Amino acid sequence: MLLLQVVFWLSVGLLAWTFIGYPLAVLFLARMFPRPWHEGEFSGVVSMIVAAHNEENVIREKVENCLALDFGAADAEIIVVSDGSTDSTNAILKEFSAADPKLRIITYQPRAGKANALNLGVSQARGEVLIFSDANVMVRARSCQAILSPLVDSRVGAVCGRVFLRARGSDEVAGESMYMKYEGVVQNAEASWHSTVGVDGALFAMRRSLFQPLPQAIILDDFMLSMQAPANRLRIVYKNEAEAVEEVIASAENEFRRKARIVAGGYQFLVAFLRSGRSFTLGTWFALFSHKILRWIAPFLLLIVFGVNLALLDTASYRWIIWAQCTFYTLAALGYWVKSLRRSYLVYLPYYFTVVNVAALSGFFRFVTLRQRVLWEKVER
Repeated sequence: MLLLQVVFWLSVGLLAWTFIGYPLAVLFLARMFPRPWHEGEFSGVVSMIVAAHNEENVIREKVENCLALDFGAADAEIIVVSDGSTDSTNAILKEFSAADPKLRIITYQPRAGKANALNLGVSQARGEVLIFSDANVMVRARSCQAILSPLVDSRVGAVCGRVFLRARGSDEVAGESMYMKYEGVVQNAEASWHSTVGVDGALFAMRRSLFQPLPQAIILDDFMLSMQAPANRLRIVYKNEAEAVEEVIASAENEFRRKARIVAGGYQFLVAFLRSGRSFTLGTWFALFSHKILRWIAPFLLLIVFGVNLALLDTASYRWIIWAQCTFYTLAALGYWVKSLRRSYLVYLPYYFTVVNVAALSGFFRFVTLRQRVLWEKVER
Protein backbone atom coordinates (compact mmCIF):
# COMPACT_ATOMS: atom_id res chain seq x y z
CA MET A 1 0.00 0.00 0.00
CA LEU A 2 2.79 2.43 0.90
CA LEU A 3 4.59 1.67 -2.37
CA LEU A 4 1.43 2.39 -4.34
CA GLN A 5 1.01 5.71 -2.54
CA VAL A 6 4.62 6.64 -3.30
CA VAL A 7 4.13 5.78 -6.98
CA PHE A 8 0.86 7.73 -7.07
CA TRP A 9 2.20 10.92 -5.51
CA LEU A 10 5.49 10.76 -7.40
CA SER A 11 3.54 10.63 -10.67
CA VAL A 12 1.26 13.46 -9.53
CA GLY A 13 4.31 15.46 -8.48
CA LEU A 14 6.03 15.04 -11.86
CA LEU A 15 2.87 16.13 -13.68
CA ALA A 16 2.44 19.12 -11.39
CA TRP A 17 6.11 20.00 -11.85
CA THR A 18 6.09 20.06 -15.65
CA PHE A 19 2.81 21.96 -16.04
CA ILE A 20 2.89 24.26 -12.99
CA GLY A 21 6.00 23.95 -10.85
CA TYR A 22 8.64 24.33 -13.55
CA PRO A 23 7.02 27.40 -15.17
CA LEU A 24 6.85 29.07 -11.76
CA ALA A 25 10.42 28.01 -10.92
CA VAL A 26 11.88 29.30 -14.16
CA LEU A 27 9.98 32.59 -13.78
CA PHE A 28 11.57 32.92 -10.34
CA LEU A 29 15.04 32.08 -11.69
CA ALA A 30 14.64 34.59 -14.52
CA ARG A 31 13.68 37.31 -12.06
CA MET A 32 16.35 36.55 -9.47
CA PHE A 33 19.24 35.49 -11.73
CA PRO A 34 18.74 37.17 -15.12
CA ARG A 35 21.42 36.84 -17.79
CA PRO A 36 20.79 39.65 -20.28
CA TRP A 37 22.31 39.44 -23.73
CA HIS A 38 23.64 42.25 -25.89
CA GLU A 39 21.61 43.55 -28.81
CA GLY A 40 22.42 45.78 -31.75
CA GLU A 41 21.94 46.17 -35.46
CA PHE A 42 23.14 43.13 -37.37
CA SER A 43 25.11 44.15 -40.46
CA GLY A 44 26.31 40.82 -41.84
CA VAL A 45 24.89 38.56 -44.53
CA VAL A 46 21.62 36.79 -43.77
CA SER A 47 19.74 34.14 -45.74
CA MET A 48 16.03 33.60 -45.21
CA ILE A 49 14.97 30.08 -46.23
CA VAL A 50 11.41 28.95 -46.88
CA ALA A 51 10.62 25.31 -47.68
CA ALA A 52 7.30 24.70 -49.41
CA HIS A 53 5.28 21.77 -50.68
CA ASN A 54 1.90 22.29 -52.39
CA GLU A 55 1.39 25.75 -50.90
CA GLU A 56 -0.58 27.29 -53.78
CA ASN A 57 -3.02 28.96 -51.37
CA VAL A 58 -0.35 30.96 -49.55
CA ILE A 59 2.86 30.99 -51.57
CA ARG A 60 2.15 34.23 -53.45
CA GLU A 61 1.38 36.06 -50.21
CA LYS A 62 4.46 34.51 -48.58
CA VAL A 63 6.86 35.66 -51.32
CA GLU A 64 5.36 39.15 -51.32
CA ASN A 65 5.65 39.18 -47.53
CA CYS A 66 9.32 38.18 -47.69
CA LEU A 67 10.13 40.84 -50.28
CA ALA A 68 8.54 43.51 -48.08
CA LEU A 69 10.60 42.63 -44.99
CA ASP A 70 13.03 45.16 -43.53
CA PHE A 71 16.38 43.55 -42.73
CA GLY A 72 17.97 46.82 -41.62
CA ALA A 73 21.71 46.99 -42.27
CA ALA A 74 21.95 43.28 -43.11
CA ASP A 75 22.76 42.09 -46.61
CA ALA A 76 19.78 39.79 -47.12
CA GLU A 77 18.75 37.12 -49.56
CA ILE A 78 15.56 35.06 -49.69
CA ILE A 79 15.62 31.45 -50.86
CA VAL A 80 12.34 29.63 -51.53
CA VAL A 81 12.65 25.87 -52.09
CA SER A 82 9.69 24.00 -53.55
CA ASP A 83 9.94 20.36 -52.56
CA GLY A 84 8.29 18.38 -55.33
CA SER A 85 5.12 20.49 -55.43
CA THR A 86 2.42 19.06 -57.70
CA ASP A 87 -0.14 21.88 -57.48
CA SER A 88 0.33 25.39 -58.91
CA THR A 89 3.03 26.38 -56.37
CA ASN A 90 5.84 26.20 -58.94
CA ALA A 91 3.86 28.16 -61.54
CA ILE A 92 3.22 30.93 -59.02
CA LEU A 93 6.88 30.97 -57.99
CA LYS A 94 7.90 31.28 -61.64
CA GLU A 95 6.05 34.59 -61.79
CA PHE A 96 8.56 35.94 -59.24
CA SER A 97 11.68 34.66 -61.02
CA ALA A 98 12.79 38.20 -61.93
CA ALA A 99 10.95 40.09 -59.20
CA ASP A 100 13.97 41.01 -57.05
CA PRO A 101 17.70 40.19 -57.22
CA LYS A 102 17.71 39.09 -53.58
CA LEU A 103 15.06 36.41 -54.28
CA ARG A 104 16.18 32.93 -55.37
CA ILE A 105 13.74 30.17 -56.25
CA ILE A 106 14.63 26.47 -56.31
CA THR A 107 12.22 23.82 -57.57
CA TYR A 108 12.75 20.12 -58.08
CA GLN A 109 10.99 16.80 -58.54
CA PRO A 110 10.21 14.37 -57.04
CA ARG A 111 9.37 15.25 -53.47
CA ALA A 112 12.24 14.42 -51.11
CA GLY A 113 11.06 15.87 -47.81
CA LYS A 114 11.55 19.06 -45.83
CA ALA A 115 15.00 18.06 -44.56
CA ASN A 116 16.23 17.77 -48.13
CA ALA A 117 14.66 21.13 -49.02
CA LEU A 118 16.35 22.87 -46.08
CA ASN A 119 19.70 21.22 -46.77
CA LEU A 120 19.52 22.32 -50.40
CA GLY A 121 18.50 25.84 -49.45
CA VAL A 122 21.35 26.19 -46.96
CA SER A 123 23.85 24.76 -49.46
CA GLN A 124 22.95 27.61 -51.83
CA ALA A 125 22.90 30.30 -49.11
CA ARG A 126 25.54 33.00 -48.59
CA GLY A 127 24.42 34.05 -45.12
CA GLU A 128 26.39 33.80 -41.91
CA VAL A 129 22.97 33.77 -40.24
CA LEU A 130 20.02 31.66 -41.41
CA ILE A 131 16.37 32.59 -40.84
CA PHE A 132 13.83 29.81 -41.29
CA SER A 133 10.14 30.47 -41.79
CA ASP A 134 7.19 28.32 -42.83
CA ALA A 135 5.35 29.08 -46.04
CA ASN A 136 2.02 29.76 -44.30
CA VAL A 137 3.50 32.19 -41.76
CA MET A 138 3.43 35.91 -42.49
CA VAL A 139 6.27 37.81 -40.85
CA ARG A 140 5.77 41.39 -39.71
CA ALA A 141 7.84 44.02 -41.48
CA ARG A 142 10.53 44.77 -38.88
CA SER A 143 10.62 41.31 -37.31
CA CYS A 144 13.77 40.26 -39.15
CA GLN A 145 15.69 43.19 -37.67
CA ALA A 146 14.41 42.12 -34.25
CA ILE A 147 15.30 38.44 -34.64
CA LEU A 148 18.80 39.34 -35.85
CA SER A 149 19.62 41.82 -33.09
CA PRO A 150 20.55 39.29 -30.32
CA LEU A 151 23.00 37.60 -32.69
CA VAL A 152 25.47 40.45 -32.27
CA ASP A 153 26.16 38.74 -28.92
CA SER A 154 28.61 35.90 -29.52
CA ARG A 155 27.01 33.90 -26.67
CA VAL A 156 23.72 33.62 -28.60
CA GLY A 157 23.45 30.83 -31.14
CA ALA A 158 19.77 30.91 -32.10
CA VAL A 159 16.75 33.18 -31.70
CA CYS A 160 13.09 32.14 -31.52
CA GLY A 161 10.41 34.45 -32.88
CA ARG A 162 6.93 35.02 -31.48
CA VAL A 163 4.14 33.56 -33.60
CA PHE A 164 0.54 34.66 -33.13
CA LEU A 165 -2.26 32.29 -34.11
CA ARG A 166 -5.30 33.77 -35.80
CA ALA A 167 -8.29 31.44 -35.51
CA ARG A 168 -10.70 30.93 -38.39
CA GLY A 169 -13.55 28.67 -39.43
CA SER A 170 -14.37 27.11 -36.07
CA ASP A 171 -16.70 27.47 -33.13
CA GLU A 172 -14.13 26.00 -30.77
CA VAL A 173 -12.07 27.87 -28.25
CA ALA A 174 -8.56 28.28 -29.71
CA GLY A 175 -6.81 25.85 -27.38
CA GLU A 176 -3.57 25.88 -29.34
CA SER A 177 -3.47 29.67 -29.17
CA MET A 178 -3.82 29.55 -25.38
CA TYR A 179 -1.12 26.91 -25.22
CA MET A 180 1.28 29.01 -27.31
CA LYS A 181 0.75 32.01 -25.03
CA TYR A 182 1.57 29.77 -22.07
CA GLU A 183 4.63 28.45 -23.91
CA GLY A 184 5.72 31.98 -24.75
CA VAL A 185 5.81 32.92 -21.07
CA VAL A 186 7.91 29.84 -20.26
CA GLN A 187 10.30 30.39 -23.18
CA ASN A 188 10.77 34.05 -22.27
CA ALA A 189 11.72 33.06 -18.74
CA GLU A 190 14.04 30.28 -19.91
CA ALA A 191 15.82 32.67 -22.27
CA SER A 192 16.26 35.28 -19.54
CA TRP A 193 17.68 32.75 -17.08
CA HIS A 194 19.66 30.33 -19.26
CA SER A 195 18.40 29.20 -22.67
CA THR A 196 15.18 27.99 -24.21
CA VAL A 197 15.04 24.38 -25.36
CA GLY A 198 13.81 24.31 -28.92
CA VAL A 199 12.10 26.98 -31.01
CA ASP A 200 8.89 27.59 -32.89
CA GLY A 201 9.81 26.34 -36.35
CA ALA A 202 7.47 28.90 -37.91
CA LEU A 203 10.11 31.61 -37.38
CA PHE A 204 13.63 31.28 -35.97
CA ALA A 205 17.21 32.26 -36.74
CA MET A 206 20.52 30.53 -36.12
CA ARG A 207 24.21 30.95 -36.88
CA ARG A 208 25.30 29.26 -40.09
CA SER A 209 28.33 27.84 -38.26
CA LEU A 210 25.98 25.72 -36.13
CA PHE A 211 24.11 24.21 -39.05
CA GLN A 212 24.53 20.47 -39.48
CA PRO A 213 23.02 18.85 -42.60
CA LEU A 214 19.75 17.22 -41.61
CA PRO A 215 19.42 13.44 -41.96
CA GLN A 216 16.73 12.51 -44.46
CA ALA A 217 14.88 10.55 -41.76
CA ILE A 218 14.64 13.49 -39.35
CA ILE A 219 11.14 14.32 -38.10
CA LEU A 220 11.64 17.56 -36.14
CA ASP A 221 14.03 19.65 -38.24
CA ASP A 222 13.52 22.86 -36.23
CA PHE A 223 14.23 21.16 -32.90
CA MET A 224 17.37 19.43 -34.16
CA LEU A 225 18.69 22.60 -35.79
CA SER A 226 18.04 24.92 -32.84
CA MET A 227 19.43 22.50 -30.24
CA GLN A 228 22.81 22.74 -31.94
CA ALA A 229 23.16 26.02 -30.03
CA PRO A 230 23.04 24.62 -26.46
CA ALA A 231 25.00 21.56 -27.65
CA ASN A 232 27.76 24.05 -28.50
CA ARG A 233 27.34 25.95 -25.20
CA LEU A 234 25.47 28.83 -26.86
CA ARG A 235 22.06 30.17 -25.91
CA ILE A 236 18.70 30.10 -27.62
CA VAL A 237 16.89 33.32 -26.77
CA TYR A 238 13.31 34.42 -27.29
CA LYS A 239 12.58 37.69 -29.06
CA ASN A 240 9.08 39.05 -28.48
CA GLU A 241 9.46 41.75 -31.12
CA ALA A 242 10.16 39.20 -33.87
CA GLU A 243 6.50 38.71 -34.66
CA ALA A 244 4.70 36.60 -37.24
CA VAL A 245 1.10 35.53 -37.80
CA GLU A 246 -0.18 32.07 -38.69
CA GLU A 247 -3.83 31.54 -39.54
CA VAL A 248 -5.27 28.44 -37.90
CA ILE A 249 -8.41 26.39 -37.71
CA ALA A 250 -9.04 26.12 -33.99
CA SER A 251 -9.60 22.39 -33.89
CA ALA A 252 -8.00 19.95 -31.49
CA GLU A 253 -8.44 17.17 -34.06
CA ASN A 254 -6.18 19.12 -36.42
CA GLU A 255 -3.57 19.35 -33.69
CA PHE A 256 -3.57 15.60 -32.99
CA ARG A 257 -1.35 14.58 -35.89
CA ARG A 258 0.93 17.56 -35.34
CA LYS A 259 1.39 16.81 -31.63
CA ALA A 260 1.97 13.12 -32.32
CA ARG A 261 4.63 14.05 -34.88
CA ILE A 262 6.31 16.45 -32.46
CA VAL A 263 6.53 13.83 -29.72
CA ALA A 264 7.77 11.13 -32.11
CA GLY A 265 10.40 13.60 -33.30
CA GLY A 266 11.31 14.50 -29.74
CA TYR A 267 12.06 10.89 -28.87
CA GLN A 268 14.02 10.54 -32.11
CA PHE A 269 16.16 13.55 -31.29
CA LEU A 270 16.77 12.46 -27.69
CA VAL A 271 17.90 8.96 -28.68
CA ALA A 272 20.14 10.30 -31.46
CA PHE A 273 21.69 12.90 -29.14
CA LEU A 274 22.43 10.38 -26.39
CA ARG A 275 24.00 8.05 -28.93
CA SER A 276 26.17 10.86 -30.31
CA GLY A 277 28.12 11.12 -27.06
CA ARG A 278 27.59 14.89 -26.91
CA SER A 279 26.24 16.63 -23.83
CA PHE A 280 24.38 19.68 -22.60
CA THR A 281 25.09 21.83 -19.59
CA LEU A 282 23.28 20.97 -16.36
CA GLY A 283 20.95 23.95 -16.86
CA THR A 284 19.98 22.78 -20.34
CA TRP A 285 19.32 19.23 -19.14
CA PHE A 286 17.20 20.66 -16.31
CA ALA A 287 15.12 22.68 -18.77
CA LEU A 288 14.93 19.87 -21.34
CA PHE A 289 13.75 17.34 -18.76
CA SER A 290 11.29 19.69 -17.06
CA HIS A 291 9.88 21.38 -20.15
CA LYS A 292 10.04 18.71 -22.83
CA ILE A 293 10.75 15.16 -21.67
CA LEU A 294 8.18 15.21 -18.87
CA ARG A 295 5.59 16.52 -21.34
CA TRP A 296 6.38 13.65 -23.69
CA ILE A 297 5.91 11.04 -20.95
CA ALA A 298 2.92 12.80 -19.35
CA PRO A 299 0.35 10.35 -20.80
CA PHE A 300 2.14 7.46 -19.08
CA LEU A 301 2.10 9.38 -15.81
CA LEU A 302 -1.61 10.09 -16.25
CA LEU A 303 -2.29 6.39 -16.81
CA ILE A 304 -0.28 5.52 -13.70
CA VAL A 305 -2.16 8.09 -11.62
CA PHE A 306 -5.54 6.75 -12.75
CA GLY A 307 -4.61 3.06 -12.45
CA VAL A 308 -2.96 3.33 -9.03
CA ASN A 309 -5.82 5.50 -7.81
CA LEU A 310 -8.19 2.59 -8.53
CA ALA A 311 -6.08 0.38 -6.26
CA LEU A 312 -6.33 2.89 -3.39
CA LEU A 313 -10.11 3.32 -3.23
CA ASP A 314 -10.38 1.96 0.28
CA THR A 315 -9.18 5.37 1.49
CA ALA A 316 -11.73 8.22 1.40
CA SER A 317 -9.34 10.87 0.10
CA TYR A 318 -8.41 8.68 -2.88
CA ARG A 319 -12.10 8.16 -3.67
CA TRP A 320 -12.49 11.93 -3.98
CA ILE A 321 -9.49 12.04 -6.30
CA ILE A 322 -10.85 9.30 -8.57
CA TRP A 323 -14.17 11.15 -8.79
CA ALA A 324 -12.30 14.31 -9.79
CA GLN A 325 -10.42 12.38 -12.48
CA CYS A 326 -13.60 10.75 -13.76
CA THR A 327 -15.34 14.11 -13.93
CA PHE A 328 -12.41 15.60 -15.86
CA TYR A 329 -12.33 12.77 -18.40
CA THR A 330 -16.14 12.77 -18.69
CA LEU A 331 -15.99 16.44 -19.69
CA ALA A 332 -13.27 15.55 -22.18
CA ALA A 333 -15.45 12.77 -23.63
CA LEU A 334 -18.42 15.13 -23.88
CA GLY A 335 -16.20 17.53 -25.81
CA TYR A 336 -15.27 14.71 -28.17
CA TRP A 337 -18.81 13.54 -28.82
CA VAL A 338 -20.68 16.88 -28.72
CA LYS A 339 -18.68 19.44 -30.68
CA SER A 340 -20.96 22.35 -29.75
CA LEU A 341 -19.88 21.96 -26.10
CA ARG A 342 -16.30 22.88 -27.04
CA ARG A 343 -17.36 26.52 -27.08
CA SER A 344 -17.18 26.35 -23.29
CA TYR A 345 -13.80 26.47 -21.56
CA LEU A 346 -15.20 24.09 -18.91
CA VAL A 347 -15.43 21.39 -21.58
CA TYR A 348 -12.77 22.46 -24.04
CA LEU A 349 -9.83 22.59 -21.65
CA PRO A 350 -10.26 18.96 -20.42
CA TYR A 351 -10.93 17.92 -24.02
CA TYR A 352 -7.87 19.68 -25.43
CA PHE A 353 -5.60 18.48 -22.61
CA THR A 354 -6.75 14.89 -23.14
CA VAL A 355 -6.41 15.07 -26.93
CA VAL A 356 -2.82 16.33 -26.82
CA ASN A 357 -1.83 13.68 -24.27
CA VAL A 358 -3.41 10.92 -26.34
CA ALA A 359 -1.48 12.38 -29.27
CA ALA A 360 1.71 12.23 -27.19
CA LEU A 361 1.00 8.57 -26.47
CA SER A 362 0.43 7.99 -30.17
CA GLY A 363 3.71 9.77 -30.91
CA PHE A 364 5.61 7.42 -28.63
CA PHE A 365 4.19 4.32 -30.33
CA ARG A 366 4.82 5.83 -33.76
CA PHE A 367 8.44 6.30 -32.75
CA VAL A 368 9.03 2.81 -31.34
CA THR A 369 7.23 1.14 -34.26
CA LEU A 370 8.86 3.43 -36.86
CA ARG A 371 5.42 4.36 -38.19
CA GLN A 372 5.87 8.15 -38.13
CA ARG A 373 6.23 9.36 -41.71
CA VAL A 374 9.22 11.55 -42.44
CA LEU A 375 7.44 13.46 -45.21
CA TRP A 376 5.38 16.07 -43.45
CA GLU A 377 1.63 16.19 -43.99
CA LYS A 378 0.11 19.63 -43.75
CA VAL A 379 -2.33 20.10 -40.90
CA GLU A 380 -5.06 22.69 -41.39
CA ARG A 381 -3.85 25.24 -38.87
